[in-house]
Amino acid sequence: MVARTTTSLKLALLGALVLGASAGCSRYKLEPPEGFVEVHAYSSEARMKARDNVGLNLRVFRNVRGGSLGYWGSDIVEKLSLRGYTLVGQEAARSRNGVVGTRFDFDYTPPNSDTPKFFTAVLFVTDEYKFVLQVAGDKVHFPKYRGRVDEIVGDLKVRGCKPFSKICKGPQPERFAIAPPSPSPAAEGKDVPAAAESASGGAGEASTQPVAAEESPPAAAKTGTSGG
Repeated sequence: MVARTTTSLKLALLGALVLGASAGCSRYKLEPPEGFVEVHAYSSEARMKARDNVGLNLRVFRNVRGGSLGYWGSDIVEKLSLRGYTLVGQEAARSRNGVVGTRFDFDYTPPNSDTPKFFTAVLFVTDEYKFVLQVAGDKVHFPKYRGRVDEIVGDLKVRGCKPFSKICKGPQPERFAIAPPSPSPAAEGKDVPAAAESASGGAGEASTQPVAAEESPPAAAKTGTSGG
């Protein structure tokens, strides 16, 4: 009886240690911002959705030797530009735990659509991982989320920095040409198309995803390191 009790205590202690280690090794920490619900969350991706059909998507990929904020930042801008995204803003960002990142704001109108979108990607690169936080939706909602993106980023913790890491405190990417933002439909006095149906209304998972996910995740995020 004593032996069985001792064994049970050891197993319970081992389970607690495993759970503790797992929590301590999480690649990121991000609670759903106010007004968002969590659609799903895994070690390499989290998807959230607001009632106005604006999507929040955080994706995590393995970094590789030589991968830096400057390298992956240039990769994102160049590849999204080829896919029709127009860069309208670029600025430095910082995670809650002090990792340096870069925010890129894009305008985008999907093929065969008259509804302009906004797409914001905030990039963080650590020694082990690269993180792309995306917020996207109909452009008419961008004024509401312009400042909220910084608040969301300010609550994000990213992992994978080695002691005295130069990558996590690395320099910003080069400054890219910024296009003047085009007026939103509301600013022009046009009728704003109704938001797409919610995920529960039969529109499918695409309605919970940022704009770039309509085709596929940004190619920059997949280049060579889409594991994790």
